[in-house]
Amino acid sequence: MKNIICLVSLIFLLNINIAYAKCMDSSKIKEIIKGAPITPITGLEANITLEDAYCNQNIYVTELKKLYGEPIGYKVGFTGKATQERFKISKPATGVLFKEMFIKNGSSINKGFGHRTLIEPDLMVIIKDSNIMSATNDIEAAKSIKSIHPFMEIPALQIAKGEPINGAILVSLNMLATKMVMGPGIKFEATPEFIKSLGEMETIFTDENNNVIQTAPGSALLGNPINVILWLIKEFNNKGIVLKENDRISLGSVGKLFPLVDSGKVYTYTLKGLSDKTVSTSIKIN
Repeated sequence: MKNIICLVSLIFLLNINIAYAKCMDSSKIKEIIKGAPITPITGLEANITLEDAYCNQNIYVTELKKLYGEPIGYKVGFTGKATQERFKISKPATGVLFKEMFIKNGSSINKGFGHRTLIEPDLMVIIKDSNIMSATNDIEAAKSIKSIHPFMEIPALQIAKGEPINGAILVSLNMLATKMVMGPGIKFEATPEFIKSLGEMETIFTDENNNVIQTAPGSALLGNPINVILWLIKEFNNKGIVLKENDRISLGSVGKLFPLVDSGKVYTYTLKGLSDKTVSTSIKIN
């Protein structure tokens, strides 16, 4: 009898959670995807919870799978203070990545490929195996990571000017995952020295004239990039999602996002201070 009461109570609680999730109508999401990334989005509800936002994202990603197949990885956003403050969200959030979003390192993209295009210096790691899901500290997590890469996201802020923009809305739109470019990697090492160097490494964002646009340390991401992975492990364990071999994980904006204003620009993003190596990725804006 006690077990039956507990089961009924659980079902009741689940139904309450479902009732409170205000998912966007699937026809609206299909309309957004059909016009992506060029057609400005209007009519978005600003006053939604993070639960509502992930409900929307699940529908959004389901539609993307029909176009692109299975995901190739995930992105973690709002891992830096600057982006949390800008988008009024108090903790990181996740989105889903697909292979078709990646463009070749050193290639080019048209400035106007989407509505309100941006460029974002980022970091990416490649997962070695699913043992990472049982990691409880940085060294254990590092054992299940293959490599770390300089990585730039090139999102389109498809939302029409004047429409509300906040963290929950961006989560609904799959964290604006649009286009991105990844450079060569550095082998991940499961040592305290390497973990320390992740936080101390220097990231340098420059233009075609080698003018420095931004420098930022690895510590801009939750104090150390490995902390983003530890947060993701906990988050995905709670959601029943398992990271697997070769999953690509975007760790978030290292500093600011920059608008793509001028054509003819070449942006280069460099990592220095890891294993005495320097690696870069670049993209030309037509």
